[in-house]
Amino acid sequence: MNEKKSQTDSGYKRTLSNAHIQLIALGGTIGTGLFLGVGDSIHRAGPSVILIYIIVGIFLFLLMRALGEMIMSDLHKHTYIDFIEQYLGKNIGFITGYLYWISWITLGMAETTALGIYFEYWFSNLKPWIPGLITIAVLLIINLISARVFGNLEFSFAIIKIVTVVAFVLLIAYLLITGGKTSFGPVAFANLDDHGGFFAKGTKGFLQGFQMVIFSFIGVELIGLTAAEAQNPKTTLKRAINQLPVRIILFYVMAILGILLVIPWSKVSTNSSPFVQALGATGIRNASSIINFVVISAAVSSTNSFLYSAGRLLFSVTYGGHGEWNQTFGHLSRRQLPQNALILSALLMACAPIITLIIGDQAFNFISSTSTSMFLIIWCLMVLTHISFRRKTPDSELNDFKMPGFPYMDYLILFFFVLMIILLLILPSYRIPMIAAIITFIVLYIISKVWHNEKAV
Repeated sequence: MNEKKSQTDSGYKRTLSNAHIQLIALGGTIGTGLFLGVGDSIHRAGPSVILIYIIVGIFLFLLMRALGEMIMSDLHKHTYIDFIEQYLGKNIGFITGYLYWISWITLGMAETTALGIYFEYWFSNLKPWIPGLITIAVLLIINLISARVFGNLEFSFAIIKIVTVVAFVLLIAYLLITGGKTSFGPVAFANLDDHGGFFAKGTKGFLQGFQMVIFSFIGVELIGLTAAEAQNPKTTLKRAINQLPVRIILFYVMAILGILLVIPWSKVSTNSSPFVQALGATGIRNASSIINFVVISAAVSSTNSFLYSAGRLLFSVTYGGHGEWNQTFGHLSRRQLPQNALILSALLMACAPIITLIIGDQAFNFISSTSTSMFLIIWCLMVLTHISFRRKTPDSELNDFKMPGFPYMDYLILFFFVLMIILLLILPSYRIPMIAAIITFIVLYIISKVWHNEKAV
């Protein structure tokens, strides 16, 4: 009986505790998008970036409630990709699964590329591709040991990031209360309004700030990917999803507010982390080295989460399928882990140096923007899946963890994501990545049609 409870139908062991689940979600969300990308958002939107984070955070919280309702309805499913296949059809499930897998791979590439830049701060003669490759190799070994080891590692990385952000917020709060001054002047709320106002960059700047903010939130869905390996999933998943708003306010809004209280938004540089700039302005010695270590840990943590996710997604889309490809990647090892799927995902992530050689210095921005665009498409499909799920499921069979305000909230979320897609198509700097994501979707659609037609014959 206990054995049955500790292992899912697909073979996964339920080894992830409540603490693991919540910190995996934190670890996947808090990454370079916050520590580095926020500088770009501030540059484009000014102080109004705070409002952008709140808006995007609310919509993604509602998305997670929709996903949570589906996950709680059938805890035997590997991921929510299985729900997409069930309610939108096998073709859409096939497309979404592989599109999502590609998204995680590209994000992993972006992070490993960034790692080379971070290490260059201390080791100027070190080849930029070496840290990334070593990191992927080490993380692959760890992920092949057990999900619990992965969870423990992600737990440690998350603690580092949490402690750093909390300490930063408390320091700025102390300086604000005591009337402290920095090299930019006094720490004060006046910095939010004295340099052109809250909406200093106008409507255009406000809209341009959304892309990087959305990128910063990528990873919140990791909660859903852990469903098959969670202890007491009915309790742990509900807690993780419901506590998301708290995490958003604490780790995003408060941190960015802290930066803007120290540095007038117009003086925030995009060439380095705003956290480094803010800490440096306070006069703290070795601030740059301290935050560089944290940024490295954040990048390693994100890469770890992306590898974990990519392996399980590839397993999910190939599980139970026929043919050599599905048989190779759709089964678990003796340790109940998607070994082959993890290895292939790691090998593809290790191709990041090649991408950098082709694209150049803009590789990170292009890859991350393309991945963000893919996620917007995927999130739209997730919302459509939830709508179909609610329409096809009798009220008597629904669980107590319902999406609030259905169906109006679903349509509102869908409208927001579609609006973001249109926005990225309009803005010149994001147009090509968005088009690339749409083309990838179309190519996968064609492949799925050919694939299933061949099977039918």
